[in-house]
Amino acid sequence: MTGMAGVTAQAADDGGVVPIRVALFTDGNDMTESQKSVFDAFTAEYPNIKPEFEYITSDSYGSNWNGYLMKIQTMIAADDAPDVIALGLEGVAMLVMNDMALPLNDYIDSHEEAQELLSMQNEDLMKIFTVQDNIYSIPYEANCVVTHINKSLFEEAGIELPDYDWTWDEFIDICDRLKESGVCDYPFACTTNFFCFQSLLYANGGSPLNEDWSASAFNSQECIDTCQFFQDAIFEYGYAPEPSETITDTDLMMQERVAMIFTGRWVSDDYNSSEFYDKVYVNTMPNGGGGNTSCAGNAGFVVLNTTEHPEEAMTVATWCSGEDYTKTFLATGSLPSNFVYGKEVCEAASNVIDNWEVMYEIYENGDWKRSCDPPEYTELADIYSDTLSILYSGQQTAEEVLNDASEKINQVFANSQYRDTDEELAVIESLYKR
Repeated sequence: MTGMAGVTAQAADDGGVVPIRVALFTDGNDMTESQKSVFDAFTAEYPNIKPEFEYITSDSYGSNWNGYLMKIQTMIAADDAPDVIALGLEGVAMLVMNDMALPLNDYIDSHEEAQELLSMQNEDLMKIFTVQDNIYSIPYEANCVVTHINKSLFEEAGIELPDYDWTWDEFIDICDRLKESGVCDYPFACTTNFFCFQSLLYANGGSPLNEDWSASAFNSQECIDTCQFFQDAIFEYGYAPEPSETITDTDLMMQERVAMIFTGRWVSDDYNSSEFYDKVYVNTMPNGGGGNTSCAGNAGFVVLNTTEHPEEAMTVATWCSGEDYTKTFLATGSLPSNFVYGKEVCEAASNVIDNWEVMYEIYENGDWKRSCDPPEYTELADIYSDTLSILYSGQQTAEEVLNDASEKINQVFANSQYRDTDEELAVIESLYKR
């Protein structure tokens, strides 16, 4: 294991209980009481360890994990870092290349329960948290982008729900029929979440970066055509409203002002709070030449190398990929990365969205690509977010905005602190790029 500079965790109290600080990415909502209660089972099993939770928001419009990762970096620099952090795939490369995380290999080798949890993971998804044979997490959550459809509006408009392998032409036809029917204000809402927008690029044969993540591919013809469609959807076709910072695509969906959005299962908590879930049917992305391809990935708990208690921290991190945590904490708003537990969760839920099975079928069929998240992700995320803002405002054509974005992306790579040596380039090359 790597060194553990910067002691940040508290020492064990007089009763021998070790507090482990755990940072969670939040949209401003803390865990529910039922979610907190799951750790009663943990402390019963490990009475010498006490998880202490800290909630960290992103504060970055449209950037999601970007702001969270920057705050984690600041906490580490200030010698005030948590022991364990929840981490999406977007931050894996950055943490590993900055030597901020501890591998779990030795812990897994010496703990049968961790070996069992590892064996239950999807092999391809597990590769995201494995860098140069070092395992940095046994993930707890999967996330793939799917098309959310208001099946009541489709029925009212006389439109059949699409099949798994539907096409972009079918999607356009549905938009025209929804617009003609007048059952809602707009056929769909544009996403401001770039993780979700990548799915639309992938399904149309585009990608923001090239295959080895060494240069921009954002101004490819496939990306230009896709982005121009969504700009025209707002200003020419009347398919979608101009995005606003005061109302989200999920809000528009639940208000039944739109019939479709592109997002993941993570909005299910919003649906459940409004008892809207029973109106939602989910399906793949429409194939526009790149397949019914979702942008997908996972999230896991990672142990920082600044922890004073690596054994206890790893115990917390791996336990959170297990059955108790999965079936309580991820019961509604997330998709468990453990497919066995996840399917049990969804099958048992009374408030699950219709056709939820497709979210696992996407992984099982290989109809996904991970987001483009090299170690420079925090810088790229700002460029991606700004690009969507300019695109949706109509200030520039898609070609103009993507040419500008590509120039900025390539400048980030040219100035990168992660590409100076053969060893660093080897790590980037080793990152799993599906």
